[in-house]
Amino acid sequence: MKFIKYLLLIITSVVFIAACQKELSFDIDGVARGTLKEDATTNECLPSTVNGIYKADSILNNTNFIDIQVNLTSTGTYDIVSDTINGYSFRGTGTFGLVGLNTVRLYATGKPVVAGVDAFTIKFDNSTCIVNVIVIGASTGAAVFTLQGAPGTCSGAIINGTYTVGTVLTIDNTATITVNVITPGTYFLGAATINGMVFSSTGYFPNTGIQSVTLNGTGVPLTAGAFNVTASNGGSSNCTFSVTVAAGSGPATYSLDVTAGACSGATYTGTYAAGVPLAGTNVVLVNVTVTTLGTYTITTDTNNGMTFSGSGTFLTTGTQPVPLTGSGTPVANGIFNFTATAGTSTCTFSVTVTSDNLDYLPETTFSNWSDKLVGGTAADTSYWQVSPNSIVKSGLTYRIFEIKNQGITVDSFYQRKNGGLYYQYYDGAFGNFDAPFNKDGLLLDSNLAVNASWVTDLGNNTWSGLPATALIECLITAKGVTAVIAGNTYTNIIKVQYTFNYNLGSGNIVYATEESWYAKGKGIVYDKYQDFPVTTTLERETTRQQIF
Repeated sequence: MKFIKYLLLIITSVVFIAACQKELSFDIDGVARGTLKEDATTNECLPSTVNGIYKADSILNNTNFIDIQVNLTSTGTYDIVSDTINGYSFRGTGTFGLVGLNTVRLYATGKPVVAGVDAFTIKFDNSTCIVNVIVIGASTGAAVFTLQGAPGTCSGAIINGTYTVGTVLTIDNTATITVNVITPGTYFLGAATINGMVFSSTGYFPNTGIQSVTLNGTGVPLTAGAFNVTASNGGSSNCTFSVTVAAGSGPATYSLDVTAGACSGATYTGTYAAGVPLAGTNVVLVNVTVTTLGTYTITTDTNNGMTFSGSGTFLTTGTQPVPLTGSGTPVANGIFNFTATAGTSTCTFSVTVTSDNLDYLPETTFSNWSDKLVGGTAADTSYWQVSPNSIVKSGLTYRIFEIKNQGITVDSFYQRKNGGLYYQYYDGAFGNFDAPFNKDGLLLDSNLAVNASWVTDLGNNTWSGLPATALIECLITAKGVTAVIAGNTYTNIIKVQYTFNYNLGSGNIVYATEESWYAKGKGIVYDKYQDFPVTTTLERETTRQQIF
């Protein structure tokens, strides 16, 4: 039976999205502005590339992403997201350094539920566009296809991006070739590594015939010149395309702008919280004065588990801001100083790390905890984590709470909040009810005083084959309590008693009770369930938490 404690527990895991840095012309406000490039008639994102295999009931990974273009009017940090459809979604965060057209990569998270075509709406600034993603059935096989132009030059190959010795390839470095699909299905199309570069693509061919495939480049070119890259379908069909690598520029002459030892005009973006890994949105801007164009590298020391760095190529001389992207995981709250170093010049800036979660049921992504059965063994320990994804039920948006076993999600529950009100989506069949409920119910009103009560009406069902209704009587029994649970001290606890009833037409009959303790900023720390009359008692206590 899925009782309240199983529908509320809190969870962690951290999504890290790193952003490739471009050559710089950076807006000091730190926030990018612009519009998504789209087809004015269909609203489809143009151009768009979908990479990876999307299979029903298969968890997505870092090979599942889409590339789209944005037309920037101002540079800075960005957070581009899609809606959640069919159990998965896309997101990309990072820093844009050039106005005009920029390509951005959005990585998928989640697990497709059913096969079909999903039309995702991508949002950036005040613009939207649509990308269609095909989800295939679990039994879909591999495609049969040949490369056009094989065994010679790849027919109509188009090489995108700039290739420079010593410069890491980005999402702009792609090669588009044509293939002839004989049998639809999944594919992997790769190219042998040459001069430090490799190109590949994974996906699904839905149709037969001639069609284009975009290969994504990775690696760092080692030497200048023209290089023939051999693409292969993994069998007997191979063709080549040429990539020209330019000689790299030399190092720039520049220095950090310093005022009384501090980095002049330094600003930072992003959220810094203890225990939360830094991502592409954690950026510090420092000013430099450039006298000679060329490449640059700026780094900082490591403090409180964090460090910042940036590299690229200066295209203009004079004073300009440079973004330093953070990495690592803050250890503690407080104000921490960092020393930036560029050649022989140094300066300092500070970053404030906070953790201010005051919810009785925290919903912050990747928050997590473990609980165990009192009197049980190590095998009776459960691990919970807050998913980065949400789900919509009956027009209401819920956060997804997952219970995991060795990193694999074995069950999911849904919860939402509105101010100090916390709700849960009851989708289980409790007690001897014959069918699951699908009902939104109030779990906790943290604004109420002791002895306040409310009722959650789950509606009609059948109880062992007989028509019945169900309701839960909820009562706040204590508030502002301090308790020691599994050796940990918790304050500001609210205790709630839940009484589960069924009614066959002649009055409410109690069949179970449950008591849950909610600690402010922590979530559930203790839970006790008993059937009625009492034959079974289950007590669980929280042993460990990580709340973001």
